[in-house]
Amino acid sequence: MVEETLYSPAAMAAAGAIVGAVVLSVLNTVAAFIPQSMAVVASQVLGPASSLMMNPVMPVIFWLAALDAGRITGVWSTILGGLAHMIMGNAVPGIVLGILIGKSAEEHGYSKSTNTMIAIVAVLFILIAYFRGFHTKLIALF
Repeated sequence: MVEETLYSPAAMAAAGAIVGAVVLSVLNTVAAFIPQSMAVVASQVLGPASSLMMNPVMPVIFWLAALDAGRITGVWSTILGGLAHMIMGNAVPGIVLGILIGKSAEEHGYSKSTNTMIAIVAVLFILIAYFRGFHTKLIALF
C-alpha cells in the first residue's frame, strides 16, 4: 500500500533504490545507443548552453525569487550572493543560503537557531575563502 510505504523510511529507501536502479539502467542503455559523432556534437552544443545557464541566468532567477520572498530574505540573499560570487565565482550558493537565513529570520525572528545558522554560514564562507586563497587575492588588490 502506498500509505504504508510513504510513512516507512526503510520502505521508502528500498523503493527509491529500486526506482533509481531501473532509471539508471535505462539511461545507460539509451546512452549506449547514441553514436559517437552525435555525442560529440551534442557536447559541443550543450556545453556552452549549460555554462550560460549556470552563470548569468540561474543567479538572477534565484535572486529575483529571494527579493520576492520578502525584504529580510532579499537583503540576506543579496549580501550572501555577492560574497559567494566574489569568493566562489557563482552567486547561487550564497543566494540559497540567504533565502534559508532570511525566511528563518522572518518566521522565527533572530532566535538561537537562526543565529546558529548565521554563525555556521559565516564560518563556512571564511573557510571557503581561506582555502581558495581569497585573502591573498584581496591583499594583492590593495
